[in-house]
Amino acid sequence: MKSEKRIAVALSGGIDSSVAAWILQNQGYDVTGITMRHFDDSEMGFAPDNGIDAVVLQAKKVCDFLKIPHIVIDVQQKFSDIVVSDFVNEYQNGRTPNPCTLCNRTIKWGAFLNEIIALGFEMMATGHYISKEFSNDKYHLFRSGDMRKDQSYMLWQLNQQQLAKTLFPLAHKTKSQAREIITENNIPVQIDIESQEICFISNHYSDLLEKKMEFKQGNIVLTSGEIIGKHLGLPLYTIGQRKGLHTSLNDVLYVKELDMTNNRLIVTKDQNELLRAEFYIRKINWIADIPENDCPDLLVQIRYNSTAVEVAYLDYREDSLRVVLKNPVRAVTPGQSAVFYCKDELLGGGVID
Repeated sequence: MKSEKRIAVALSGGIDSSVAAWILQNQGYDVTGITMRHFDDSEMGFAPDNGIDAVVLQAKKVCDFLKIPHIVIDVQQKFSDIVVSDFVNEYQNGRTPNPCTLCNRTIKWGAFLNEIIALGFEMMATGHYISKEFSNDKYHLFRSGDMRKDQSYMLWQLNQQQLAKTLFPLAHKTKSQAREIITENNIPVQIDIESQEICFISNHYSDLLEKKMEFKQGNIVLTSGEIIGKHLGLPLYTIGQRKGLHTSLNDVLYVKELDMTNNRLIVTKDQNELLRAEFYIRKINWIADIPENDCPDLLVQIRYNSTAVEVAYLDYREDSLRVVLKNPVRAVTPGQSAVFYCKDELLGGGVID
């Protein structure tokens, strides 16, 4: 029996979102696939067969197979004004941004979700491997059981109102189980295709930055102040980077600091100089409750592909938060997200200052 509840599945036509649509359809919901058009292929340097146009066509193919409607919602202007603008601005100021975390809050769960609700849908479902629970009058998010596909890091900016309108059908699935569903049901998905790290970047992020700003060459210097080469423009480098440093030395070098004031790239031969035991974050968001220092299992993850590490304590300031770690970590990078967990619960996070 078909449910009267209308669910919009944020559909890319890939494995995860397609399986989410299949699951909800088989649970009896009134499902519609909705695809977000958030950039122009030609402007972002995509070929016709691998950009957003291809995503729309693939999503339509899945919807036709499942015999459900397909709608495209255009949010290009808001995406450009908010996400692309912030992306460029962060690099101009010597930081390495996480555009996906900002996009999730302002576009996917912002402009896109608002349009979905305006169309009369009750909920939006996504293909994220994450679980949502409701307790103590609040929604809580938890890491996926499949840690290889855990995507909680990118969702730290979401709020209670957004979560109230969201379903995660893959909460208790693994990627291998999703692939099995695709294969067993002959859903027309290219199972060898995975999402790009940054969906609106076709090749290297420098291709986009070159269109938006002018790179200024400057000196590469050791921490001693010795000049050992020329950099091609500070936005092209990030803390901890060791490849692509063209210097007069044969030693392995690591980027320690982007000196924006003097346009210098400061590098070191010693990886230990990249270690930090504390840092500050800004633009803080807590999903349910503000964490106190009484959680013995408080962890923080400082980049998407890193392992969460133990927090010694949090020092709340007026407009920032000082994070003190139990053990130093390498390459804490301004602009990246610091995301907090208590055991497997995603608590929230902030932007590293």
